[in-house]
Amino acid sequence: MPFKRILWAATPIVLVAGGILFMNRRDATPGIQFHFSDLVHQSETHRVRREPPPPVAGAFVQLTGMGDHETASQGFSLRAPMDVRIHAVGEGSGNDMYDYGWIVDATTRRAIWRMEFENTEHAGGSSKNRVVDEVVTLDSGSYIVHYVTDGSHSWEDWNSSPPTHEDAWGITLVAPGDVVDETVVLAYDEATDPAVIAQLTQMGDRVKARRRFTLEKETKVHIYALGEGSGGTMYDYAWIEEASTGRAVWEMTYRMSEHAGGATKNRLFDGTVILPAGEYVLRYQSDGSHSAEEWNADVPDDPSAWGVTLRRMTTPMP
Repeated sequence: MPFKRILWAATPIVLVAGGILFMNRRDATPGIQFHFSDLVHQSETHRVRREPPPPVAGAFVQLTGMGDHETASQGFSLRAPMDVRIHAVGEGSGNDMYDYGWIVDATTRRAIWRMEFENTEHAGGSSKNRVVDEVVTLDSGSYIVHYVTDGSHSWEDWNSSPPTHEDAWGITLVAPGDVVDETVVLAYDEATDPAVIAQLTQMGDRVKARRRFTLEKETKVHIYALGEGSGGTMYDYAWIEEASTGRAVWEMTYRMSEHAGGATKNRLFDGTVILPAGEYVLRYQSDGSHSAEEWNADVPDDPSAWGVTLRRMTTPMP
């Protein structure tokens, strides 16, 4: 899909007000204010939490004040095409980004915009502080915004000079004229999307999860599953079984999956199956490390989807 400053999509992202916010912040909870006097420490790093960054006028997605080892995701929908200002500040050097953001289409899960080193410039302070500030056109649809950080140099604790606008460390999406038109910009919750048949996502360590579902007729199902695997073996993976017999009708195997971005052990199944009418159970199982609960290596390109999502195929996949 050519970029050309125009992003054609149809998928999820979350609103600042009344939206869905998926976070992997060890001690930060949306809605709780932290103060210097609170002396709130992280058990591992012993760093004091700072005052949360102030809201940005016209922002409908604001994932800022990002600390070390954090991932955050937020979804939104557009009822009409709209010019969107993307302002993202992060860390990068040697043509690689270490703290950065990206946007995916919620239906296809394809990345439609990514903060790459070559589209950033110096953000002030240390040379590794990078910023991108551009306007793109998003088509009507639903989207998910992601931001991820590594283990050092962040809004939580700078290990060299901070950027000029340090509170902007993260990613912010702003509506035209700094005013959000709530008739155009809506909250998106994949859990209530009528196209979603069953879903087990944000899977953590040592999980054995299941979700029963029924198909009234033969259905073409899009399966989007992320897990962990290496050396031909899967450690975090999904499968579907018949409810009456327990017989597996589909399973996420290493050979049937591909690299999911980030660490080489991140695996992705992105395909379709045709299931007859009947009762089924969607299952997911994980081992004791590297999950949405806590990553021990680079995160995949779509970390909030770690697990499995089944969606009815109503239109051809690109």
